[in-house]
Amino acid sequence: MAVSETPPVVAPAPSVRTVDTGTNFRHPLYQVLLETPGLTVGTAALDDLMTWGLTNAMWIFPMATSCCGIEFMATAASRVDIDRMGVIVRATPRQADVMVVAGTITTKMAPRVLKLWEQMPEPKWCIAMGSCAISGDFYRNLYSVVPGVDTFLPVDVYVPGCPPNPEALMHGMMRLQEKVRRQRKGENVVPEVKPELLKITQPSVPRLTDPSRPSEQSHQQELSSDDPTTTEETAALVVPAGEAPTLAPLVAADFEGLLGELGVATLPTDGPPIIPLAQHLELARRLKAIGYKQLVTIAASHWPAGKGRKGADAAEVEHYEIAFAVRTIGQGSRVASWAVKALPTEPVLTLSGIYAGADWQEREQFDLVGVKFAGHPDLRRIMLAENADAHPLRREFPADAHAAPWR
Repeated sequence: MAVSETPPVVAPAPSVRTVDTGTNFRHPLYQVLLETPGLTVGTAALDDLMTWGLTNAMWIFPMATSCCGIEFMATAASRVDIDRMGVIVRATPRQADVMVVAGTITTKMAPRVLKLWEQMPEPKWCIAMGSCAISGDFYRNLYSVVPGVDTFLPVDVYVPGCPPNPEALMHGMMRLQEKVRRQRKGENVVPEVKPELLKITQPSVPRLTDPSRPSEQSHQQELSSDDPTTTEETAALVVPAGEAPTLAPLVAADFEGLLGELGVATLPTDGPPIIPLAQHLELARRLKAIGYKQLVTIAASHWPAGKGRKGADAAEVEHYEIAFAVRTIGQGSRVASWAVKALPTEPVLTLSGIYAGADWQEREQFDLVGVKFAGHPDLRRIMLAENADAHPLRREFPADAHAAPWR
């Protein structure tokens, strides 16, 4: 009788749970793309692609106001070629991502810079290029200069130097790229505030990162940028022309002869001859008629009471001394110069109707010294803010005067 063997009992294998990672999934369109001649296909996270595009297409809005602007231009030239990073310099803030402040910013320019910054779309960044943009540098305590753009703009990258070279700005752009990458990852890249360092380097207006900055400071700056020109105040600066005095015309054919007709027998050695204020316009008109076609300069000086030109009466009252110079054109050119004295309340007749170049030169002397020119077609400030209430080249003006809310 045959004996049947019982088959051995095999223990069941332990169950293994497989996780579908999706690595074996192939979209039908992906296979078609792979088989398309001349087409290379890669995959990446969408956020990585957006970060790559953002950091390699930073369009710059240039705020170049002084010598750092030359280095900024060289950065775009062939040796450095910042365009390799996808950087394009734009002429409008509405199509820019990065504002590069390259140079000194004055209190007159600051409201315009802030207004342009506000017109840039988000996200946006700011690079302070050079010592003047960072802190005001040599001009830090000067009446007209903002002591660092971070007193009214949030600065992301500082590029030190006076001026920094093109490679330094390139490095600044690379630092900004790294900062943007870290921001996209959710990292906090705001530098730690060091109160002791802020105390040592504190400008006349607290920086945006300074804990001691008053909450209304930024609001005042925004209001100033919205309306940097005050029409009522500038309209009050216009001096009516009045009527020119009726005087006997000058008839001499040379400058010395004209001075003789005005009673100036000898020329002074310490400056141009001073002529009567009433004869000033007639002298300029006659000089142009005899060949002095070009206005060279108009320069005013302020003399407090008891002061004046060397050798003058020590008891002189406060006055202005305005010097003029004109010249002939061509070979053997000659220069004629004279000066007039005027009280602070006494206007000087404008030369803009005789010499076109007197327009802006008279505006400059009004802006910096305070001389008023009667009959000027547009007597407004040319360097300081339109609503400034002082003249910085007067003797009593402090060089480090504040100009709220900017310095």
